[in-house]
Amino acid sequence: MRRVCTIILAILTVIIAGTQIAGAQNTVPGGINYQAVARDNNGDELVNTDIEVRFSIRTGSPSGPVVYQEVFTGVTTSRYGVFSLIIGKGEPVLGTFTEIDWSTTNHYLQVEVKFENIFMDMGTMQFMAVPYALYAAKSLEPGPQGPPGPKGDTGDPATDDQTLEYDRNSRELSIIGGNEVTLDTEVAFRAINTSEINTLNGQQVKLVFDDCTTTPNFNIGGYYNTALGEFKPPTDGIYTFNVSVDLMPYAKVIVKVDDREEVVTNSFTSPGRYMGSITLKLASSNTITVWVLQQSGYDLPVLSGGYFSGFRVY
Repeated sequence: MRRVCTIILAILTVIIAGTQIAGAQNTVPGGINYQAVARDNNGDELVNTDIEVRFSIRTGSPSGPVVYQEVFTGVTTSRYGVFSLIIGKGEPVLGTFTEIDWSTTNHYLQVEVKFENIFMDMGTMQFMAVPYALYAAKSLEPGPQGPPGPKGDTGDPATDDQTLEYDRNSRELSIIGGNEVTLDTEVAFRAINTSEINTLNGQQVKLVFDDCTTTPNFNIGGYYNTALGEFKPPTDGIYTFNVSVDLMPYAKVIVKVDDREEVVTNSFTSPGRYMGSITLKLASSNTITVWVLQQSGYDLPVLSGGYFSGFRVY
């Protein structure tokens, strides 16, 4: 069954460098990128298919006189049916592409594709802004030199040389010879629990992670209080916390924001080391603490080890 070639046309707004205008210092665009997808009458892409393409540029109307015509032979579509050409770079049949006067009237592009030895008209569309950059390129030509104007005042010497510096200790970001800004203080800590804690059957017990100095622990900014087991954020923002503790069965670890409780991990039926994380939006007035709750009806465990860490995200 004979397949009929159809095509989806798409003019791209890209101008490539090409022809040189006499007397101009810059290279003037000499073509227009063109890309399309070829399909058969069933809508399927014509993949890896040899075709010929003929472009005709008409003036005044879609049926106006042809001022330029060219043919592209040996065109092969891609595995997606796509082919790409540059209008103005084909084999000329009529006229010269660089001599088209884009300033006089509207111009139209007629596209024809030869499929199975027959050129088929794919339609005609009006050129919009893209090719008129070719006409605008005439502005690159220098005009006549005018008389010299009055000499202006001598200004201060200037330079674009700038140096950006960052002091990690003071957290100051500055431009040499310009402004400087102090960034927010770093906020981060990691503390371990060095004491055994007896949990009470059915009651909450506060966990105090009392060591921030032993490696690998730290307390940047000093916002975690090891004596009270409390973290107080220096500014409003987003903070992330991690808790790791040894738990007996049926226990849970709770992070409190003042009196509001957030459960971060549960031991359920198995003893062992458990870890949980939570991200919170905090105000500078909040206080963060860690608590453990041993559910009623179970033996009182003894907790030791584990760590509590946190940092400001934003």
